[in-house]
Amino acid sequence: MFVVTAILNSTVGLLVNKARDLTADKLRDGDISDEKLRSLVIRELHDNSKKLDALLQKDLHSSYECLQQGIDYLNAAFCNLKQNKTQNDVDGDKTSTVPSGILNKALELSKVMENLKVKSNNDVEIAKKRFEEARKKATDAFSNKGLDIKDKIFATKLLIVSLILEHLDHPSTAITGCVPVLKRFHESSAIEDMFTAYLEKSSVFVKWHEEERAENVKSTMQINYVLFQYVSNFSGPYSAQTWPTIKLSDRTFHPIINWLEISTKESMGDALMRPPNELILRDYEEIITTYLSLNSHADVIVAKNDSGGIKVLFRTGGSKLVKLSDRNIAGLAVNKNNNVYVVKWNELERRYMLNVLDGVDYKPTRDCGMLDFLGKTEINLMNIAINNKNNIIMIKNNDPHVYICSNSGKLQWKFKRDSRRVHRFGISKKDEIMISSGDEKAVNIYSEGGILNSTIELPEDHKVCGVAFHYGTSKIIVLTYVENKDSYFLLYHTEAGELETETLFCNNWSEFPQITSHPSGSVAVVRWRGRITFI
Repeated sequence: MFVVTAILNSTVGLLVNKARDLTADKLRDGDISDEKLRSLVIRELHDNSKKLDALLQKDLHSSYECLQQGIDYLNAAFCNLKQNKTQNDVDGDKTSTVPSGILNKALELSKVMENLKVKSNNDVEIAKKRFEEARKKATDAFSNKGLDIKDKIFATKLLIVSLILEHLDHPSTAITGCVPVLKRFHESSAIEDMFTAYLEKSSVFVKWHEEERAENVKSTMQINYVLFQYVSNFSGPYSAQTWPTIKLSDRTFHPIINWLEISTKESMGDALMRPPNELILRDYEEIITTYLSLNSHADVIVAKNDSGGIKVLFRTGGSKLVKLSDRNIAGLAVNKNNNVYVVKWNELERRYMLNVLDGVDYKPTRDCGMLDFLGKTEINLMNIAINNKNNIIMIKNNDPHVYICSNSGKLQWKFKRDSRRVHRFGISKKDEIMISSGDEKAVNIYSEGGILNSTIELPEDHKVCGVAFHYGTSKIIVLTYVENKDSYFLLYHTEAGELETETLFCNNWSEFPQITSHPSGSVAVVRWRGRITFI
């Protein structure tokens, strides 16, 4: 039931201008019970109705009333379920666990709704009909070209919330309806003009109705927050790059990617939460960003030498520690099939060795033995990646070579780069190796055979921290640091190396972020203080 309450908390929060995190785990771990939180959400919805009665246009008022009735019936279904439970049911709820992951979350939601339907005395069916009526009324209001911008925003909220609640048992159906609604909303001239006036200080409109405009911008960002979290939680990794954008007079605004551009403005106060594409680990767990990778589910896999293994940080929250035989992990990478390649340093032999773990339960599938071509050596920093042919690409500190190996760790060939330092590098769709130049002012792009195909020169004062290829959008993303601004940036380039957009990522050099991607289209930037941003 937690998963349904989390959705109610998030969607009702949107209607009362409070963007809330859609994480059922936070409810499980918190001091407030599922039933009590549901009660608070419903009270909040009814209290808000009193404030809106005199303000709403007819269709909006009817839609809100139907939505409110639907939520009342849904809550009644939960109450009936609780009354009909046997003690065995209760005990089972306390001990059962649902594995982390996108598909498991959708499965949990489907099972909860199926159970409710069976035991709710038709309350769920009535609730669904009320949500359907709310959606139809909201659609009529949304399509009304005579609505002022404030009512247009509220109509969009009602339509999206109604779609989500109408299809609680089938999130994919809700998402199919919601994303096009958001796209149409963003494409309306009123929204485009509003964001242009808010973001471009030179606009002649900027002084008119500043406070009202800020509130409308805030509401629009909250819609994006709630819907992006819902989509990310129930449909798998979703790229912020492909999220519906807003056209300004001279550029395109990405509500998710450019979140900080709005949220840090004084007029927003603290109303906008952290970016919707960000995951904060429990207790801000520290991450060694040198050794990390990403799988197709957007789960981040990191080395935990202090714990003697690797840790899987699930995109939907939670984690799993996998113990390994050695603590000296020197590099790791994930291939397109989610198998994890781990390079370890054997202290006794003073050599590197390769292990491969399967991507389901992370058990060793094979021990590839020593990487003899690296010789006997002390442990050193190393970065590895797996290309689309399943070859392993390796570089290590104080070594100018790039090593290309078979997936069993046998050296095939090597070539020289222009640096002896270890750099985080990326692999393009064409299996090109994208790596920082020695002076960190450019990204050199080599063929797998070692031919320098092209170079991406960075803007002045930018230094390369990492580079990744976004397989979903075919963009080269360079993570940079600018010392005189003490800030990190994301530079988005075409495959040809042309700079398209430059986005502030975060301030403070001590964040030590690192970027990683997967051929499935997942991309993440990981900070050592336990914050993960998915792009």
